[in-house]
Amino acid sequence: MKCPYCASDRDRVVDSRPADEGRSIRRRRECEACAQRYSTYERVEHAPLSVRKRSGSVQPFDPERISDGMHKATANLDLDPDEVRIAAARVEAHLRAMGRREIGTDEIGGHVLEALRSLHHVAYVRFASVHKSFTSADDFAEALATLKRA
Repeated sequence: MKCPYCASDRDRVVDSRPADEGRSIRRRRECEACAQRYSTYERVEHAPLSVRKRSGSVQPFDPERISDGMHKATANLDLDPDEVRIAAARVEAHLRAMGRREIGTDEIGGHVLEALRSLHHVAYVRFASVHKSFTSADDFAEALATLKRA
């Protein structure tokens, strides 16, 4: 780490503590050359994750898309928005923990469906109707039967 004041690379860590709700570490450093103090932040760098669309195209993973889809599915339901945010974060964490660089949209949708099943049955059916491209009332009936079996 180079000092922002004198560009020396000799420093010492004076203090370390968790920051950003535990997702990073804040380090207070002191330059041994000029004695100035400054802070640095250390974060985990995630390997890039790609999404393979049904069309075969590949695009960078965007966790906001999971969150947006879950919020749409839970719109106007009696759910705490933080519950939905936490569920979306769990889905993202699970996808990253799989250790793969590329994941298909069907697999991502399956994980979102499982998360929504535990949150609210109506949200599950709403998301399933879009994700599985429901075309008839029988598709809805099958989704409801799946919910009853679980």
